[in-house]
Amino acid sequence: MTKVEDIIAVLQQHFPEEIASKDDPVGLQIGSMKQKVTKVLTTLDVRPQVVDEAIQKGANLIISHHPLMFRPAQNLDFANPQYAMYGKIIAHGITVYSIHTNSDKAVDGSSDWQAEELGLKDVEPFCPDEDGIAIGRKGRLAQPLSAREFAYYVKDKMHVKMVRLITADNEQLISSVCFICGDGGKYWHQAVEEKIDAFITGDVYYHTGHDMISAGLTVVDPGHYTEKIFKQKIFQKLLKWNKENSWDVDVTESQVSTNPFQDLF
Repeated sequence: MTKVEDIIAVLQQHFPEEIASKDDPVGLQIGSMKQKVTKVLTTLDVRPQVVDEAIQKGANLIISHHPLMFRPAQNLDFANPQYAMYGKIIAHGITVYSIHTNSDKAVDGSSDWQAEELGLKDVEPFCPDEDGIAIGRKGRLAQPLSAREFAYYVKDKMHVKMVRLITADNEQLISSVCFICGDGGKYWHQAVEEKIDAFITGDVYYHTGHDMISAGLTVVDPGHYTEKIFKQKIFQKLLKWNKENSWDVDVTESQVSTNPFQDLF
């Protein structure tokens, strides 16, 4: 019978916990490495509706991108919806394991998947973390686009309903591109230092947008939910590793949208 530790051992080979950014709470979140696994559910976030989906499908291992516990729990008062979710996970014998910045930084991880999704050429590491391992990627477009055209290009390639364009010139030609998955707004200065034409990241703050424009940087914000590519790619990898390692477990991809925002037009 396959155990959690068998699956995690393979995940660790590709997404070592040791390369996660400082204080990023990756790894085992709830459960036991010794637990037997019959079904795995991959997801971007662990939210109550995802836990309900796991229970309905009979999954006893959830692999997520965003950690279940970003902050320590002071208690487990089930009047708190977040803590009630923890209780339901425990009550149904589900183990949760999270792969966050160690996926962003890994070779053939989230950043490389998004570079491929964006169709970038000559892809290289972008923005080294404290350990010297890049947390993002940079590359070039197949052909230059205006800033406005580029924003629509990102919208199409990343399969989102809307993007926010931050630029002083809609007609600026964009050839070189860099990005940080998820919320990487604090890294925009690196794009300016490297004289890269455009930067892609989610959750850009209003006043930061002003600073970006003043610095002459074009930025496209497609939101944070673009990281949903994680649950698709991990699902595909687990199917492959399941056969290679004779785990004999079922693997399923969460069908729940955990995007908290609705784009209304």
